[in-house]
Amino acid sequence: MQYRYINTERDNSVTIISINRPERMNALNAETRSELINAIDCADQDESVRVVIITGSGNSFSAGADLNDAPDEITQKILRSDLKDSFHIIARKIRNSRKIFISAIDGITAGAGISLAFICDLVYASPRSRFILAFQGIGLAPDTGLSYIITRRSGGRFSRHLLLGGEFSAECAEKAGLLELAEDPLSEARNTANIISHGPFAAYSTGKILINRSLYFDFEEFLELEAEEQSKLASTHDFVEGVAAFRDKRRPVFMGK
Repeated sequence: MQYRYINTERDNSVTIISINRPERMNALNAETRSELINAIDCADQDESVRVVIITGSGNSFSAGADLNDAPDEITQKILRSDLKDSFHIIARKIRNSRKIFISAIDGITAGAGISLAFICDLVYASPRSRFILAFQGIGLAPDTGLSYIITRRSGGRFSRHLLLGGEFSAECAEKAGLLELAEDPLSEARNTANIISHGPFAAYSTGKILINRSLYFDFEEFLELEAEEQSKLASTHDFVEGVAAFRDKRRPVFMGK
């Protein structure tokens, strides 16, 4: 299938999905999210596919949500719908699939793009990669399961970033056990995918189910809470001001409410 913002490549039992909006740092607008869901579904339903690699074109993995593509007025209903009907679906499909998902990161990853990277089973990133949490800059908390994913996988080491925002390096993430460093992440992902594809795949797939039961057993409950709390923030002054400031390319003036 041909997509506008997603490229797919098949290499035997491996599907490679590349987000292709380099001019927008691979930001996930509505169409890109829809195409990504479709591409994941196609790979998941193909019995001959065992591994899915997700990567980004250009100098970014993904900058997360695309505010420039959002409506002028982002209401509680719109924010909640975006989360439940696309961002959460993507995260849920990756975790619930019996396929093994690998993310390959080379460059900047921000916002929900970090969630997309770390929700995968294995993560490879180049030493030059950086991860930027900018939700707070528009009056939001982290979403797309990011607080859950990072806390569970790192033992709570990034609580400051989750609360206050900021950025961390690939080296820092590697020390916390969030990823593996690789000079060429996509090549490393391909090599690992080849090993998985030619190994005892049923054992690997079952291992994922057991990891889900151990690490992600209450993921659905968390996503419901996240959608509820995040939608409340859509009615705050700080969110409206944060989005306006982002679009006007100026510093926001927050009031704490």
